[in-house]
Amino acid sequence: MIEEASINVNGLMKGDENAFQALFIDYYSVLVSFAMKYLEDQETAEDIVQDVFVKIWETREKLGGIDNLSAYLYQMVRFRSFNYLRAEKVRQDATKFFTEELEETEVNEYIKNETFRIVMQTLEDLPPGSRNVFSRAIQGYSAKEIADELGIAVETVKKQKQVARRILKEKLGNLFSLFFLVG
Repeated sequence: MIEEASINVNGLMKGDENAFQALFIDYYSVLVSFAMKYLEDQETAEDIVQDVFVKIWETREKLGGIDNLSAYLYQMVRFRSFNYLRAEKVRQDATKFFTEELEETEVNEYIKNETFRIVMQTLEDLPPGSRNVFSRAIQGYSAKEIADELGIAVETVKKQKQVARRILKEKLGNLFSLFFLVG
């Protein structure tokens, strides 16, 4: 450990760049090694130590109130390393949460689109008469209105709806009751 006597605190407080440079040269590499005890990334450790030195320079006028500048430097590096690790954990947790949320949303969107595609394809596969009647029925038209519009008997409308329901129930299974509650 470097002796406290070698630090020119008065020179630092007065803005002496030579005193700051001597402090930087004496402490930079040992503080980076110290930071590496907490961090696993050399570049991050170097960034944290550089930030500490910037903070020391910016607040140099207040250094007179610090009893042991050497211990203070180590304490700042440790504190900033812990803050970095805490922030990194929060960032990773948030990223994991949003990734999982996004994946779930994408899966739900895929299921919705695929279900809609299957239902529409099944409707298209109905015989033309049943398809015409059933598509109008799901739009809310009554059997009488459909019969009048298509020029067929109400009994024919009912029969075509019955055929359509049977085919859709066979092909769609439980999806039928989710999508079609046509009376």
